Amino acid sequence: MVQVSKTNPFSIDHIVVNVDQKYQEDVQFIEEVNRLGLPYTPSKGKGNKGFKASNLWIGDEYFEFIYIKSKDGGGWIKDWVDKYNSGHRGVIGLFLKTNNIEKTTELLKSFGISNPERISFPFFFKLINFSAKWQNAYLPYFDEVPFQLGFQQVDTPQIEEKMRKRMVPNSKANGIDGIKSVQFFGPFTSRDFEWLKNVFYCIKENTNQLNIPLKNDQSIHFYISETIETRVLLNSKGKLLTPLLIENLRILNF
Repeated sequence: MVQVSKTNPFSIDHIVVNVDQKYQEDVQFIEEVNRLGLPYTPSKGKGNKGFKASNLWIGDEYFEFIYIKSKDGGGWIKDWVDKYNSGHRGVIGLFLKTNNIEKTTELLKSFGISNPERISFPFFFKLINFSAKWQNAYLPYFDEVPFQLGFQQVDTPQIEEKMRKRMVPNSKANGIDGIKSVQFFGPFTSRDFEWLKNVFYCIKENTNQLNIPLKNDQSIHFYISETIETRVLLNSKGKLLTPLLIENLRILNF
């Protein structure tokens, strides 16, 4: 177990979602998202001939929508590219922010976490290679749900501050401050739940629900369900937000 306390030492960083091309190029959809108070300019995202990423900034957190354009994915995470090309759409990963990824991976080594690594991919006719200024580590997939939990650490606080300044346009200007909680629904097994209870400090509501409390008053919830769906609740200061559906992701207000 990571630590014995009432809160795990992580916070929500971002959620990665495999999407079809229309979610990045359909003008009507883009306008709809913006009308909800969630500024969305997909043309600004990173990418190359193999993939396109577009970001939806929610305070200090964000959604990263990924459209795979070629079989090799242009250097994007290979396993996720393979799943995309096999038809997977929807949430593929949730990244938690850690202050020490080396320590986190050492603590979780027995639970199958990967070694810290950087995403690196070519662009501009393969003349330039982008190497991320952060490191990621990934926990294994669940038994029957094609989804991973991961951890991320930016190299320095200075780089993180520069990244935060580039997180515009941001929903915070519209009174939507950040992600409050993430709810995962799917055919999670008893082994999945036992594994989660060993990796994290968890609160078990009943046999079908498991809650993981995080820093910043955030939380992750797992529900056993026949249908795979992710619901993300946003802090919106009482502002009513019309639910937004993107693949198997539903964005709601808290």
